[in-house]
Amino acid sequence: MLFSASGYMFEDFVQDTSEITSREKLYEVFREAMGELGYDRVNFSIGRDQDIPASDMGFGLLSNYPVDWQNYYTEKNFVKIDPVFRCAVSQYGPFRWSDLERKLRLSDKQIRFLRMGEEAGLNNGIGIPFNGPRLQIAGVGLATSAKQIKPYAKLDLISAYCNQFYTVYKRIVAKSHGLTPEMAVLSSREREILTWVAHGKTDDDIGCILGISSNTVDYHIRNIYGKLGVNNRVVAAIKGISNGFIEL
Repeated sequence: MLFSASGYMFEDFVQDTSEITSREKLYEVFREAMGELGYDRVNFSIGRDQDIPASDMGFGLLSNYPVDWQNYYTEKNFVKIDPVFRCAVSQYGPFRWSDLERKLRLSDKQIRFLRMGEEAGLNNGIGIPFNGPRLQIAGVGLATSAKQIKPYAKLDLISAYCNQFYTVYKRIVAKSHGLTPEMAVLSSREREILTWVAHGKTDDDIGCILGISSNTVDYHIRNIYGKLGVNNRVVAAIKGISNGFIEL
């Protein structure tokens, strides 16, 4: 099994979402899964994705952030100073909002913005960007109503759930518009390597199993990343499973 949290397996989430045909139901199942990980506030946004019509993009497309905060955010045009948004569009990996003050040079306005978000009931925030090929910009913001959360869920686990959610979301939107999202094509060798990646094998392990060098394995993995629009092994495995390239 890939992951588990409170008895709910990641494979359960993949199975639960694979047959869903509506965005609303998908968001409901996703929100429940995030609740299992301790995050009861979920905000999903798409800034740009060439596989999705403009009518299906925007900030807070599916969200249960406090309504007053959402309205105030829009009224004050906080997107201009929001450090979470800026970080989400400029990096690939997941991040905790609390790290922004330590890692970035934030202005007094930006620091105050983060405090205001906490006062509005958005604590222990996490950002999961979906920055992919063709200038794709999208992401999920997670937070808790409670100020304390223990233990912290691993970011790789959260990222895996979020990427599965986005993969299914794009599939649902494409079908509703009679569109076909651009699909990557993996070679048989790439599928073979990705299967072992999903089983947690290192480059050296895979090289020994397949009788090739670890450098050759690394070369294929980088090609897989490029084709799938990802930048780490966990998300590559998730997309491989979700798109039917591999099975566990």
